[in-house]
Amino acid sequence: MKDSIVLTRQSHIAVLTFNRPDKLNTFDQDMTDHFEALCQEINEDQTIRAVLLRGEGEVFSAGSDLHELYRKLDSFPAEALSGIRQFNACILLLREMEKLVIASVHGMVMGIGMSLLLAADLAIASENTKLALSYNRIALSPAGASSYLLPRIVGTKKALELLVMPEMIDAKEALNLGLVNWIVPHEELASRTQLILDTIANGPMVALVQTKQLMNSAWQNKLTSQLEFEAEAFVRCVNTRDFKTAVRAFVNKREPEFEGR
Repeated sequence: MKDSIVLTRQSHIAVLTFNRPDKLNTFDQDMTDHFEALCQEINEDQTIRAVLLRGEGEVFSAGSDLHELYRKLDSFPAEALSGIRQFNACILLLREMEKLVIASVHGMVMGIGMSLLLAADLAIASENTKLALSYNRIALSPAGASSYLLPRIVGTKKALELLVMPEMIDAKEALNLGLVNWIVPHEELASRTQLILDTIANGPMVALVQTKQLMNSAWQNKLTSQLEFEAEAFVRCVNTRDFKTAVRAFVNKREPEFEGR
């Protein structure tokens, strides 16, 4: 039996490939269990600096496996709370892990797939991508931190529109709304994604992680708290070997070679 998610490593990069292409990479319980275990494994691996989320086949992820939900209609209400808390724990791991998470999406990105896109630190999309936060389509409220992350990216009114209206949006609109950072021709998606991963994996990792944490904390901190958080992060960076390498390289007019520490 093939794994529903495949983990591969490329030096300091971890690649998580959703591997149910015949089911449009929809999440069932087995896939959620596997995803949680792999997120925990990656989070604890200090050699990993960048994490890629991608989908095998024609789509990134079409959300939840509705066929499984159909089979569990009678028992699902009793299981729903533990199930959504399990997936939410995965979202929290992605947001808080000291690595940068990149989503590389194509085809359909719906429901849980959109929640994963929102949770990623950066996102690149094929120009053929269609996206929707489709929870309301099956009479569910938003999940996977989409009610928290979406309004902070696009604003409250636009977020509500995207959540309650049934229309899908294309890659160009996703770019304009700030849901993705780049759109590229489909045939260039893999190569452009690799360039982003290599840039991060070979970068000053302490500074990159501190920047991620500063961006996340800015949403909830007061200015005085954020300034102190900035100062503490700045000092952590100053005490790295990469900082000294960068300064020496600048003075000597050459490109720095970072060690990630």
